[in-house]
Amino acid sequence: MTVENRSLVKALAVIETLGSSPRPLTAFQLNHTLKLTRPTVYRILKTLAQHGFVTREEGEASYRLSFKLLDLGQRVLERTDLLEVARPALRKLGTHCHETVHLAVPEDGRMVYLDKLEGSGPFCTNSRLGRSVPMHCTALGKSILAFLPPQKTRAVLMRHGMPRHTPRTIVALSTMEREFARIRRQGYAIDDVEFEDGVRCVGAPIFDHRGTPIAAISVSAPLSRMPLARTHEVGAMVRDGVASISRAMGWGSGASRHPAVDPAVVIPVHAGKSLVRRSVGLGRPLILRKRSERAPHQAKEVIGRR
Repeated sequence: MTVENRSLVKALAVIETLGSSPRPLTAFQLNHTLKLTRPTVYRILKTLAQHGFVTREEGEASYRLSFKLLDLGQRVLERTDLLEVARPALRKLGTHCHETVHLAVPEDGRMVYLDKLEGSGPFCTNSRLGRSVPMHCTALGKSILAFLPPQKTRAVLMRHGMPRHTPRTIVALSTMEREFARIRRQGYAIDDVEFEDGVRCVGAPIFDHRGTPIAAISVSAPLSRMPLARTHEVGAMVRDGVASISRAMGWGSGASRHPAVDPAVVIPVHAGKSLVRRSVGLGRPLILRKRSERAPHQAKEVIGRR
């Protein structure tokens, strides 16, 4: 049985209540909301104020959270390594799917590979870390574009166009908009032989603490092992995997489910080097260290241009 520190629990309740309120609160309001005695509330507020976690409004009897909590949260975010956080989910996907798994981030309107785990089947993609691929015809890219505001998505598509890579590439904006709506509904994107002949992929976006899609994960396989019926099973696994990564990156704490990020403005990626990537609107760097890992597998057939 877990033994709780009741005083700490009460103090945390005060912090959470102040944090969820759109305006400063008085001790009476906290007392009424939390059902704590007024002396207890005053004692907690005094201690939190002494340690810099709450501030009393000038000339008022109300309190609000200080920026110290923001500073602490920022320090946590600055130490978050996307690759370290994502690697367990990539391994889990690779183990369950036995297919090639990629992690990529948006850069200059394209997706750049940051990590890759080869599957255990007789197939591998010709992808390499640091290489970029289009957004409009890959599961990685479409999963990011689907969660951008419409004007951001259109800006990317207008700038880079929607060139055809296979007979199945979507090249009409109206069709793509319907595709994005479907991606938002199901939480993952399908590259239905739109980028490489003979290859089908499933991908989903990773969100940060602001609900911004900062990266995506995909599973790639030849058509013989990825029929359309299987894409939904794999899609659910990818969706669950990115959800765990997103939570680790701070998503879910009041973040929007319809995020906005400009994928065109990031520092360029160079394979084999550590770097810092900064997304638009973010006040903190994301530490990215490149590496690849190959699981034991049979002789592989290299397919496609990845």
